[in-house]
Amino acid sequence: MKLIEVPVKVNASLRKMIPNTIAYLYGDSAIRYFRKYSLGNTSVHYVDNFDHLDVILTNSNRRIREDEIKFVCERLLPGQPISETTRFSKDEIEAARHHKIRSMKDIVIIEAPNPAE
Repeated sequence: MKLIEVPVKVNASLRKMIPNTIAYLYGDSAIRYFRKYSLGNTSVHYVDNFDHLDVILTNSNRRIREDEIKFVCERLLPGQPISETTRFSKDEIEAARHHKIRSMKDIVIIEAPNPAE
């Protein structure tokens, strides 16, 4: 598996890329920065919003495999025990937003405490 950083345009908005997920996680709160990666057909968004770090995995073709989740956590959250992370699934996001996300087959969110805090 290869995790490749994808260049993002200067004026790109994370709220436009994955709007329902970002609204579910942050509402109107600020985001410090984000990076976008590719893991084959799976898009990976690394988001820092001052309080915690989120790694958002999305795939529009198939379910996201457990080995992909583990690989991304090891690469983007080094030294962070998996037991200290919180996961959210597509079903939880849809239930909280009362909105079906049809453009994505699967979404997984891994939330970890910000080590800089």
